[in-house]
Formats: sequence, C-alpha cells, structure tokens
Amino acid sequence: MTVAAGGPHVLLTPNLADLLPQLRERYPQCRFTPVPDDEPVREEWLDAEVILRSAMNEDTFDELLGKCDRLRWVQITAAGFDWVTGDIMQRRLAEGLVYTRSPNSYNVPIAEYVIGAVLLHARGFPAYREAQERREWVRIVARDVIGSTMVVFGTGGIGREVAWRARALGVTVIGVNRTGSPAEGFERVEGFADHLALLPEADSVVLAMPLTTENRYFFDAGHFAAMKETAVLVNVGRGALVAEDALVDAMHQGRIAGAVLDVFEEEPLPGDHRLWSLPNTTITPHTSFRGSGNLQRLYADFCANLDRYLAGEELAGTKRQPDLGY
Repeated sequence: MTVAAGGPHVLLTPNLADLLPQLRERYPQCRFTPVPDDEPVREEWLDAEVILRSAMNEDTFDELLGKCDRLRWVQITAAGFDWVTGDIMQRRLAEGLVYTRSPNSYNVPIAEYVIGAVLLHARGFPAYREAQERREWVRIVARDVIGSTMVVFGTGGIGREVAWRARALGVTVIGVNRTGSPAEGFERVEGFADHLALLPEADSVVLAMPLTTENRYFFDAGHFAAMKETAVLVNVGRGALVAEDALVDAMHQGRIAGAVLDVFEEEPLPGDHRLWSLPNTTITPHTSFRGSGNLQRLYADFCANLDRYLAGEELAGTKRQPDLGY
C-alpha cells in the first residue's frame, strides 16, 4: 500500500477532536481535520486518504465516500461491521477501499459491564431496589458467584476479557465459538454445534458474539428451556441474537431468573416496547461499551493501524469471515 508523499490527509469526526494534539504531535507528516456535522462538505476535505469515523452524519459520510477520490481507508470506532451498509459504501469497497474496526477499544468496559450484571442479579440488587421503593426491610439470600459456571458465546476480545475477570471470582468459564478452537482465559471451548448441551450447566449465559448470517435469532425457546431456572442471561452482542418472543415468554413464565439487556433489534427501544416491563430484567441503552478510558483506547487502536498504513503493511481489524459479515 503506497502512501502519498508527505503523509495522508486524515478526516475525523468532531467527537474525537480531543485526540488532535496527540495525533499531530505523533504524526507531524500527516494532516488531521475534524469534520463538523452541521456544515456542508468542503473542497479542502476531498483529498483525504483516511477517515476515522465515529458519530459522523450518514449523509456527510456518504458524500465524502462519493467525492474523496483518493480515499483508501476508513476506520470505524466500533467493534462490529453488521451496520455497514449503503450502495456507495459497497461500491467503494468493491473498488478496493479498506474498512477496519477498532478491535480493542471497548473490550474493557463491556467486560466490566458483564461482571457487574452477573453480580447485580446474584446479589439480588433488583429485588432490593423494588423493596426500597416499597420501603420494606427485606433480606434476600444471595447466590454465590464463586463456584458458578458461565457460558460465553463469543471468544474474541470481549469474551476473553470477560473470561479472566470471571475466573478471578472463582467462576468456571466455558466458551463457545464456531469451531471449538481454544481461546485464552477459558476453562474449555466448545463448538457452536454442541452449544445446547452446555446450557444446563450455566448459572450465567453471556452473548458477546457478532451478528452474522448464521446466528440471527439463534437464542430461542429451546435455549431458554434448556437453561437453569436460576440462570441469568446477559446480552452485550446484538439484539437480534435473541428471539424476542421467546425471551418475553421465558421471563414472564419464570423459566430463567433474570436478564440484563444492553442491545436491541430496534434502537432506541420505543417507550411502549414490551421489553421495558419484563420482570427481573435490567435494560440499559446500548451503553455497555462506554467508559472513561475509551478515547485513549481508540487512539491506541487507530495509531497501531496508522503505523501499519504508513509502512505499507496490511491493516488490522478487517473482516475475519467476510462471507459471514464479521
């Protein structure tokens, strides 16, 4: 990959502007320009080779894709590719545009969210909150987390960060991936074909996998029927991993003890949506990835790739399984 003499022009979204001093000091040969959301595309942006994209307006992004003839690489500040759509994007990808994700930036806060979610229900905090609202002095026998078993669907960066934290609490952690290939931090890893047999062992089930053409709505009524009545489901992957009707039935019928949901097929979740009123369910607005250290982790991910780009090397964070969409 040949880079223009003098270094590339890099566009970035304004919510990343706090990184500009660091970027300009580290890469004095490059030009870094924030792209405001509320302004028309400027002529001086059109020589850009690179876009670091976070919360960029879709119309602005599409216009840049269409007009920046020298654009060669876009890095998104997200962990997955499933929302990457649009005719212009598909055309540019077919022409050779490289699209990368930020593979490590959100692993830490999401893993901490998962551990917090498991502890929240094990220690009975939702029930205590309800008792507080009724001004009742109740004592609940908590479930021990030590000695419990967690099944984590997805053994990538997020799953591995979850695994070592859970094991530090004395939890046996079993991973599930497509092939059953070993992954760091897990007691063992099973292939997706055998995953149903694991659910009767699980005190907590964590969905931390990307949404692909193979796993949409895979977690269905049969899965909830196989789980312990005392088990908790935590979904930090994608909302469409779970069959919503099956989840609603499972919670109303008490088939599992609780659920913590951070992702939904429709976001924002409408105010009249039935998920809001499910018993023993904690809903958060797709916020598990938010953390005070995110900006610096995004910086580290981007700089690692920019170093590769400047050296003409292959970029990290491209799709591992393009046929499956991740």
